[in-house]
This record gives sequence, structure tokens and C-alpha cells, in this order.
Amino acid sequence: MRNIVDLLLTCQHRWHTLEISVNDLSVVQGLLDAMANLDNAPLLRKFKLDFNTSENGNYPSWKASYTGLTLHPKGEHSGYTRLTDLKLLECPSTECILWWIEQAPNLKTLNISTKIQQPEHLQYPSPHVWKLSNLSKLDLFGFNLSDIEPLLAQLDLPKLTNLIVYTCMDDVVLDNWTYIEDLLSRSKPQALKELSLGSLPISEDGIFNCLEKSPNLTYLGLDPMTNRILNALTARKERQPYCPVLKSLEIPGLMLDVDFRIIQGMVQSRLHDTRFKPLKKITVPHATNNAQIRVL
Repeated sequence: MRNIVDLLLTCQHRWHTLEISVNDLSVVQGLLDAMANLDNAPLLRKFKLDFNTSENGNYPSWKASYTGLTLHPKGEHSGYTRLTDLKLLECPSTECILWWIEQAPNLKTLNISTKIQQPEHLQYPSPHVWKLSNLSKLDLFGFNLSDIEPLLAQLDLPKLTNLIVYTCMDDVVLDNWTYIEDLLSRSKPQALKELSLGSLPISEDGIFNCLEKSPNLTYLGLDPMTNRILNALTARKERQPYCPVLKSLEIPGLMLDVDFRIIQGMVQSRLHDTRFKPLKKITVPHATNNAQIRVL
């Protein structure tokens, strides 16, 4: 592998896209060092590093891929400040993720899948709120709550338009789990258009608080969905529904406790009330034949 890296370094002025998969990060350290000076790779637009340390199944792998002029692994003149898109898959520690965020403050899109296996890595050494002033899309997937909570607690995203947060945990509700609400309160994203939340221990009242802070939503995906939430989305003469400009609703869960008559009533209420935008589409992936209802 080191011979290949040496060979790559002889033609770095011609790099456009560079993708590498290694299980020892030190092997590519020379590449990262070479990228410290942007003049070394003036044509580079996409760099993807797949770092796999999953030997014996003890540690997860992680991948980093990003698009834009790059790169400097660290330092005051980091080329990462030009990055607009960052993707980290199965990143093994919160520090790793926050390090990348610190190096790339001008991100517009951030996609993170994390599986943190060592509890001592959950806390960033110096707790800090990272304000990403240009970030519009955040897609965050954690295998456990402890994977994503430190990240949600340390982000400020005022220009957020799309927020997706999912875990693999079983459905439970914790009355004091307010990480999404706190993120929205801290960020005050006036342009938030799409919100998708799944397998989080957030209560119904917590969902309502999130919807109150997101009046301009055009897309909403919730798992689990409940009858009470559907009723809150229903237009009534005596009150305005949540998400008055909603166009698309997705119910990705099994809908074990959802009454389809309430869904029908919610759709009809918005269709016949001229004060609000009618729903254009409802998607229910786990219903028979992957139901997708279009309102014409």
C-alpha cells in the first residue's frame, strides 16, 4: 500500500477524484500531508477515505467523503474551510466527528452515521457549541442514543432547512429527552422545510414543541406516528393545525396504533379548508403495497 501511495504522490497535480480504503491511517498520512498545500492538488474536487479498523469485529469502520477544494488535516490555513459537503459513516467517536466539524465550518450538508462503542469517547474534551452558519442539511443516524446526543447538544444551525435524525433503538419515551427541541430552540432555523425523526425517545408533547418551532415545514416524517399527532395536523375551524403549509407526510413505522380514519379526516380537512395548503402526498412504506397516497 505504501508503494501505491508513493506512486500517487508523483501525480497529485492531476487528481480530480481520489478514493482510498485502508485499515491503517498512518499509511495515507503522506497523502494528507501533501494536501496541506492546496497547490499540490489544484484539480482535486472529491476525496474519500474509507478507514476500516474492524479487525476481529471489535471496532467499527468509518468513512469520510467530502466534495470541494481540499485539504489540510489541521492548522490555521486548513483547506477544509472550503468544504461544503461532509459525510462520515460509522465514525467511532464523538471527538472524531467534532474534529471534522471544527475543521470545516462552512459546510452546507452534513451526513453522519455513528456507532460509538467506547463510552469514554462520548465527551468532547472541551464542551463547546459549534455554530455552522451555512449548514442547511443535517442527516444524523446513530445506532444508540449515546451516539447522537453529544452531537445534538453541541450544534447551532441557524440556516437549517432539512433535518433527519434516526436511531436503531426500540420505541421508548423519555419525558426529559429534549435534544431535538433544544437544537431547534438554540438554532432558530426560520427556513426549516423538512423534518424526519425516527426511533427517538421524544414524547408527543416534545414533537408538538418541535412542530411549533417549525411553522414552515413542507415535509414531515415521524416514526412512530400517533393518532394525537395526526389530530394536531388536522385543520379545524376553532384552531390552526400544526404545519399549515405541509405538502408531504411520511409515516415510516408499522402504524400499529394509528387509525386510518384519522388520516383520512386530516387529509380531507386540509383539502376543504382554503386557509391552508392541501397535502399533496402521504407515504406509508409499511402499509399494504407500500401505500402512497397522492391528493390531486
